[in-house]
Amino acid sequence: MSRSVHDGVTERFKLALEGAGLDGYKQKDLGRLFGVSAQAVKKWLNGESIPTAERAPLIAKKLGVRRAWLLDNELPMSALHGAITEEVGHDYQPTPAISLSVDEYRLLTQYRQLPKQQQQDLSRLLASMCELQTKKR
Repeated sequence: MSRSVHDGVTERFKLALEGAGLDGYKQKDLGRLFGVSAQAVKKWLNGESIPTAERAPLIAKKLGVRRAWLLDNELPMSALHGAITEEVGHDYQPTPAISLSVDEYRLLTQYRQLPKQQQQDLSRLLASMCELQTKKR
């Protein structure tokens, strides 16, 4: 496998670690999490090797990303599946799968790390910005 392929996987692995809040963990702790040695994690982080095809699905699941994104850079980075539910009496249908881009995933991850008050402030700010955008149309 070419060095550029390793570099791409390494970059995405580091981004996924950051997004999962694991970028500050020691290599031995990451190794335990992924069921490999600290040396294997070190090689992944340095671009010397990449996770095996057998190990990659577990790693991707623990990092909250898609295996295809991690190994092959196939967007989206992650997919969320869910349904929208509302008060009783409303007839809402489940939504189709929701896909997030890398930027959306990073933004959501950073939002979740904010204190509750800052999350509320940011939500109000975004609502105001959307309101202004709507008025401009």
